[in-house]
Amino acid sequence: MSACAMLAFNNMTLEAWKCVQDAAAQYGVTSADSGQQTVHGFTVAWSYDAGAQTLHIQCLDSPFFVSCATINAHINDVVEKCLADHDIALTHMVPG
Repeated sequence: MSACAMLAFNNMTLEAWKCVQDAAAQYGVTSADSGQQTVHGFTVAWSYDAGAQTLHIQCLDSPFFVSCATINAHINDVVEKCLADHDIALTHMVPG
């Protein structure tokens, strides 16, 4: 399968990022601030910028039977839960 659309999140505090890292660890994904890893047929790349409080995540490859819509919905749910758990609201990101 080809790469899914990149997801971008803002207002990602260090505490919320640690929550996302903990969630990713349950799937066997390492906890570096940026990287790329393949686990169970899914290749995911991510980059967390603490100064800008942004997180970018993209599924680069996956099994053919799992749609990008399903993958991105799951990632979005996990990240939004971490933000909500820390009382953080997403704001609109304006392209630079």
